[in-house]
Amino acid sequence: MEPLYLKGCRHDILGHYLKAIGLLRVLAKCADQVHRDPDAEGWWDMGQACFCLRSEKCPTMGKLVEFFEKHYRPTPLAAGWNGDVGLDEKTAKALKIESERTLALSFSGRVVTGKPEGQLLLGKLSTRQAFDAFRDAIEQTLAECIDAISAPRYSHGGDNPLWLNKSIAGRAHALRTHWEYVAKWENLRTQKDLAAFVSLVTSSLEGNSPFTKPQKGKGTPFFSDAIKAYNVGSGWVEEKFPFNALDYILAVEGAFAMRGTVARTLGANTRRFAAFPFVFDTGENLVNKDGETKQTAAALWFPIWDRHITFLELASFIGDAQARLPGKEVRFSAEFSRALHSQGVDAGFSGWQEFRFKQLITDVPWITTGRYVGIHCRKEATLLNQALTPLDESNFLDQFDLFRKKDGKFDKNGPHRVRATVNAAMETAAHEPTPHHCLVLLESIFSACRQMCVSKSFREKLRGKRASFFQALPMEEWNTLLNPLESQAEFRIARALASITGLQRQGDGGYSAAQPILGSLLPLTCGRSSWFLPEKGDRTQQDVWTGTDLAYDLAAVLRRRYVDSLKDEQPALRAVHGAKLDDVLTFLRGGLDDRLIARWAEAMSLIGWYFGKEEDEDAPERANKKTSEGVEPAYAALRTLLELECESQGQDRGQWKKRRSQQPITLLCQRSASSLPLAVSEALRWISIWGVRNPWGAVARAEKPRITGRYVVRLDYGNTSSSIYDQQFADRLAAAVCIPVRRQDHWQLYRSVTLPPGI
Repeated sequence: MEPLYLKGCRHDILGHYLKAIGLLRVLAKCADQVHRDPDAEGWWDMGQACFCLRSEKCPTMGKLVEFFEKHYRPTPLAAGWNGDVGLDEKTAKALKIESERTLALSFSGRVVTGKPEGQLLLGKLSTRQAFDAFRDAIEQTLAECIDAISAPRYSHGGDNPLWLNKSIAGRAHALRTHWEYVAKWENLRTQKDLAAFVSLVTSSLEGNSPFTKPQKGKGTPFFSDAIKAYNVGSGWVEEKFPFNALDYILAVEGAFAMRGTVARTLGANTRRFAAFPFVFDTGENLVNKDGETKQTAAALWFPIWDRHITFLELASFIGDAQARLPGKEVRFSAEFSRALHSQGVDAGFSGWQEFRFKQLITDVPWITTGRYVGIHCRKEATLLNQALTPLDESNFLDQFDLFRKKDGKFDKNGPHRVRATVNAAMETAAHEPTPHHCLVLLESIFSACRQMCVSKSFREKLRGKRASFFQALPMEEWNTLLNPLESQAEFRIARALASITGLQRQGDGGYSAAQPILGSLLPLTCGRSSWFLPEKGDRTQQDVWTGTDLAYDLAAVLRRRYVDSLKDEQPALRAVHGAKLDDVLTFLRGGLDDRLIARWAEAMSLIGWYFGKEEDEDAPERANKKTSEGVEPAYAALRTLLELECESQGQDRGQWKKRRSQQPITLLCQRSASSLPLAVSEALRWISIWGVRNPWGAVARAEKPRITGRYVVRLDYGNTSSSIYDQQFADRLAAAVCIPVRRQDHWQLYRSVTLPPGI
């Protein structure tokens, strides 16, 4: 059987999408039993941008027109909780509804005023108990419709965007609009003008032969303002997509289908959109014509499928659909973008189409077409989900809700704006998990954490009036995601800084008080379950980072972490990843982008870096045959000194000799050209005492394992003029010394401060 190709039902226009779903629904449910076709199948043809329908009872467009002419019975609906059920007095009288506060529904789908057999009449729905009693008494099909309409009323303070503000959008009352179009359709059908009726149906489904032009002043939740017609992408097109009664009627039928289960409607724990499985928050402002923020915008994600399915199959999936990430239900559009690949959300579908609500200089939020996301297996997307698991499990984003001020108005610059920024970065990374997009996501999360730490007034606007953070992000997953940036010098240096560890175990069984590097950037403390912000009097004072001058910040970090770990076995400056020595020297000379390094170091400080298996001591020499030429003696001396203090002295920690040379580091961090010569000469003196592992080859090392004393270069302070160190060099030297160097390059440092034995 050749299917019908309905080009008036596109996947990328909300009203068109709902028309397609509504068509499947009315064929399966909205007629007498003998005329229904529950086996009718529908699917999307993306190549022709249309919906395909195959029905044994309506195999041709002529038969489909006949179904609408003779058998179709629109699903009745009314807002029983309002004084206005959606009908003006004239329409209510024409449809024989005597009281606007009376909701009358029948099993057959006709509106009546009496109580004949098989029909139910209920008076005022003024209480939740009355609603529950009514819903339990009616037939299941009608109960589903009631669920869809009543979700804004009876869910937990939420709103269903398909019905907007309890079905009222500005002056456009969705339910009244529905009945107006039902009345027009009924009048046209009863006038026996078959040609006009055929034109009505075909123009709606086939998308040609316009029956009516857009009418001024008619706005609906599913289509744009009639003056502007349909929103297609980012522009408004009026001529190509005209408006007619059946468009809206079928869209309403489709909206009934796109509803959640009764349990979700009446008992869900989610704060918004409880009755709709595919509606998610974006965090963006909805601003009315007076410039007031009324709410945060929603995004709708609707499934696209290319296999043949019936309405019953579709309804079953919609009713059971759950969008979840590890540890939480999906609440935001960006989270759903990540959950698209999870089992139970995309089963059997080829993609998802997004629609977003916008509200600017208007009282009505209108829908705009978002992106289409095809479903295919992407290893990077799955990896990103795993990399963000601590964020999900902590419900970090949920605390940034729209803040209501004392005057009852919403704060347009409230904490939800922070969430909108993170959501935007997360959605971009979910669709294209490139290393740069992943770093931008980490930057936005760090920025949110910083604002929570530094602003008390901001914290008071959060849910619970307190800041909640998350566990460190998993290292292995982020290493894999970011590894393609390994070729960039700024990345290597930023990663070296971000991977400076803390809370290291000591020989006595205790732990260092120095926090991981994030504790140097923000006033946070690493707890057992997550990072947290201590009370002001209990803070470590390790956070010295300003984020404005990288050289100044790194000098401050070096000084603070060194002083805070004076009682430890090693300075709290060891890192999981080291930078190439050439990169550090280029940084010392001002040849790299400081701002990029700072941003990336902040971003990657959220990762929980930890040490793996130690490398073989001889491996670095075999891997690197470079000489020591080009290494600034001052840098080589001070960084070598720090490496010796951080050096492992064997498995038996009881035999370790504590190494500390506080004066050279203190003088270095003063960033003064006049004090730098003394810092260098003191560093070389300590190196000559402790000695360095012989860097001059295996043969030389076998004869003399460590080089000490007279084989260490000496630069006496009395014989060194301070003029050889200019202020610019002094400003950056401490920052360069703070950057961890990879182990393969230690040999170049050691050769720069020693002479070969025998010379």
